[in-house]
Amino acid sequence: MGARFRHRTVPLAVTLVGCLAIFHVPVLQTSRTAPEVIYHGGVVLTMQATQPRAEAIAIRNGRITAVGTDEQVLPLADRVTRLVDLGGRTVLPGFIDSHAHWIGDGEMVGLTPELAIEAALRRGWTSISEQFVNVQRLDRLRELDTSGSLRLRVNAYLPLNFEDDKFSWFLDHEPRHVYSPHLRLAGVKLFVDHDWGTRFHWSQVELDNYVLTAHRNGWQVTAHAISAEAHDQYLTAVSRALAAHPAPDARHRAEHVIQLRDDQLARMRELGMIASIQPALPGDAPAEAGFPELVARGEIGWITRWRDLVDSGVRTIGSTDMPWIVLVLGDHATDLPHGSPLEAVFQAVTRPSYLGRTPEDWQLRQRLTVDQALRLFTADAAFGTFEEDVKGTLAPGKYADLVILSANPTAVAVDSLRDIEALVTVVGGKVEHCADPATGLC
Repeated sequence: MGARFRHRTVPLAVTLVGCLAIFHVPVLQTSRTAPEVIYHGGVVLTMQATQPRAEAIAIRNGRITAVGTDEQVLPLADRVTRLVDLGGRTVLPGFIDSHAHWIGDGEMVGLTPELAIEAALRRGWTSISEQFVNVQRLDRLRELDTSGSLRLRVNAYLPLNFEDDKFSWFLDHEPRHVYSPHLRLAGVKLFVDHDWGTRFHWSQVELDNYVLTAHRNGWQVTAHAISAEAHDQYLTAVSRALAAHPAPDARHRAEHVIQLRDDQLARMRELGMIASIQPALPGDAPAEAGFPELVARGEIGWITRWRDLVDSGVRTIGSTDMPWIVLVLGDHATDLPHGSPLEAVFQAVTRPSYLGRTPEDWQLRQRLTVDQALRLFTADAAFGTFEEDVKGTLAPGKYADLVILSANPTAVAVDSLRDIEALVTVVGGKVEHCADPATGLC
């Protein structure tokens, strides 16, 4: 059996009698239906409102089969089930990076695609949304997938433009096409503005036509929108597309959402749109050329309104934009905890920069709670890609995507959030990262 895996044989008499008399669960458990592995003795934060906490989780064929107390879940084991004692450690749904370029732009920080995948898994990410997947990058993702090297789940977003160059090749593909459980076409991506809202790439008529075409063909549209002017353009295009082709659950997304007026926030809510944010922003951005001018064109209260978005009811999802935001770190960009979900939670809750810039009062007013921040990278992030039925929470029937952490992020001091380590990252029931096999968790 091996102490490393902590197998435990469950005698047949215990399975039949104990289940009935003590645990009050179904008696008949066979090797065909029993879990392959049960994690037990831990703090399981399911991110579900109906059952927010549990102690154990059972997995079979890459899916979760049971979540509950040890007394409820352990009797489901048979004599070949691997039992893993969590020793009080915390389990969460695998984290979802909703806007990133881990694989596509990883070379900017010295990461090949394979190393980028390993780096993401090491941090506890089980799903990432690659937000610029052109023809060449899609071919590369498919190669990685076919070879078995795509060890996490990737949602690919196909570009509609880059700066002033416009593309329509996305129409050759099927919206939300699933190549495999690890690769999926999630939507399309457009850039409305660049350089802190100093360069714009669309006339309103042209933007309206592209957004309507994508929308009518069933694509989720995401848009890089920094300035209030960019949001005016994009929200107008989305509004006109929905009026021409009503769809009550289109879930079109605004990416970054740096500068947003009150009326625009209300409009996003009315249109059922999603705000895709990076808690590390504005971070060190105030020192960049163009950012002070962006702020000066409006009001300071319009900038990075994370708390306002969440409190308003606009569905908000979180990400790292890895590796772009960490480029300020130079040679240290790939050091832990940079690019990790727990660092992103820390930034959402405290609002400091990577380089230690003290947050200003207007930033502090937009802080989130730890619970709110965790949702950005789990349950709400899954909603952001129409995948809440298979990921984002820990519940029977969903993918067995989970992370075992060294500490409970809801129970530690805020300053300790960045110190929490992803001990184990599990994708589809398979351990894809193990920090220390000696713990017996892997």
